Amino acid sequence: MSGAEMTQMSPLRVAVVAASPQARASLQALVEATPALEFAGSAVDTAVIADRFAGELPDVVLVELEPQAADIPAPGVDRDPATPALVLLTDEADSTWIHVALAGGATALLPRGATPDEIIAAIDAVAAGLCVLTPEILARLLPERKAPRQTASAALIEMLTPREIDVLRMLAEGLGNKEIARHLDISDNTVKFHLSSIFGKLGASSRTEAVMQGMRHGLIMV
Repeated sequence: MSGAEMTQMSPLRVAVVAASPQARASLQALVEATPALEFAGSAVDTAVIADRFAGELPDVVLVELEPQAADIPAPGVDRDPATPALVLLTDEADSTWIHVALAGGATALLPRGATPDEIIAAIDAVAAGLCVLTPEILARLLPERKAPRQTASAALIEMLTPREIDVLRMLAEGLGNKEIARHLDISDNTVKFHLSSIFGKLGASSRTEAVMQGMRHGLIMV
């Protein structure tokens, strides 16, 4: 068996850091119950871990941060391949804090309420050189990802009157002007007026395009 194969089969050495004795015990039990992991010790902060394992660092340091923790722990000042990967369990999740945590050496950010399966999956991932972020944390890093469309939808809902939305929904059902007028108890000319207003607000040049725009922005469902 080659050295690489032996390394691959070796369990990951995981150290646990938490201020609370209960949290340390819970995380230790999780590590010890996972055959692919080896518990490497625990401490109240990462400085103690660094001193304790000066000769043989663990592969991963699993840290639970108390709410409003002042400092972001890091197992080493300069991140290099020999430095343990850092998995943080934290409820601090504003974008500034997240950027600082990632710059400080964190390779996985999970909520403190993460499930055991999520924690184990994060440990495996960071040991393989990957970065783990929950969808919620990623969304806070990239707030602009959905903002333009959400803003546009809100603007359209404000712009279209309730009656215009009714007309748009009937367009989606394939009704003609006379049928729309009869259903809404309005005149044909009033229907035409509403259609002209809808087309202008949605930037549409046809009934089909107006319906597509309405569907795209969640104004109607078909």
